[in-house]
Amino acid sequence: MHINLRRMIQIYAAILGLVGMFSATAQAQSFDWSGFATVVGGETTGPCFPGSSPTFGLSPAYASSCTRYIADWAHGGVYTNNFSASQETRAGIQGTETFNSVASATMQITSRTNDNQHLNVEWAYLTFKLTPELTLQVGRKRLPMYYYSDFQDVGYAYNTIRPSPDVYGWDVVNYNGVSLDYTKEIGNWNTRSEILFGQENSNFNPFFKITTPIPQDVQWHSIFGVVTEANYDWFTARFSYFHSNFEQFDSATGQPQLQLSGDYKGGQDFVGLALNGDIGNWVLRNEFGNTNRKIIGYAGPFFLSTVGYRMDKFVLTGGVSAIVLHGNIQAFDQRLRSGLVALRYDFMKNNDLKLQFDHVTDYSVGAPFVGNSNVMSLAYDVVF
Repeated sequence: MHINLRRMIQIYAAILGLVGMFSATAQAQSFDWSGFATVVGGETTGPCFPGSSPTFGLSPAYASSCTRYIADWAHGGVYTNNFSASQETRAGIQGTETFNSVASATMQITSRTNDNQHLNVEWAYLTFKLTPELTLQVGRKRLPMYYYSDFQDVGYAYNTIRPSPDVYGWDVVNYNGVSLDYTKEIGNWNTRSEILFGQENSNFNPFFKITTPIPQDVQWHSIFGVVTEANYDWFTARFSYFHSNFEQFDSATGQPQLQLSGDYKGGQDFVGLALNGDIGNWVLRNEFGNTNRKIIGYAGPFFLSTVGYRMDKFVLTGGVSAIVLHGNIQAFDQRLRSGLVALRYDFMKNNDLKLQFDHVTDYSVGAPFVGNSNVMSLAYDVVF
């Protein structure tokens, strides 16, 4: 998201100074850092569908392309029938400074090749270990709505080129606030629960750049979220619920932007369930849930399911995903269904290559939303 980087660094430095003053050990005990990078290129093919619905289609910037594929809603990544390596390519570096056994500070800065996203603060938070089981974090973090949310930027961490964008698609992915994390072993189960509160302002929001040529500002207020996760041997289950208030404005004028309901602000909800397994050479990933933006009056049930099989340095993955956005008027009924086949090759330590084919079917009621397309993508991931 586009934010004032200089201001964030100043605030972060001030917080570090205060923690250092009140820390039991004035000098930091340790500093650890890590980094990642992903280079992705791709293009779409298929029967030509030039243009889109003037009300519910994409921005005119994509209307001249025969086919199109939204690969990253949150950062405005869209492939067309012209090859591009700038829609998902990114790099990041993260550092954690440990003050003592209780307090630490973490910051992550990422850079993307998308327009106006060349330097972003994704993480900037303080961690306080209140007890061995209870952790308090204050600052800027990722919204953990989905299973992959916390590490979605780190392509090396999963076997496909991207989590299915049919499902992973919101206009805000970060928040500024506070979270409380509790971990507990219950018998043979490892459990973790998190509760969070915060807000986020996103100026010149990349999500809405996909659907309108007029720059938009988005505000999420009073964000409340709960996440609970349980792991037993090869099985992991994860449940998440989020609620917030939503507002949208014209970036140039500050004028509220009316939604279908005739208002520009309202509540929204998200509920998600992940059921995953790692059984021998098999890798199973499943997510289900529903989104509800009441201001528009839509409900959006979604799912994704992938099955992977490890073969020495290779992982072959197949999957399907879908989302249906039912609106309060007939024209707003967007339906997308996708299938994928991906091959990952770990050719050396901490490095991989991926090749992926996606097929998207747009069966929206009325005018198509993005149209049908085939997508070929090639990616290189590294962590260091």
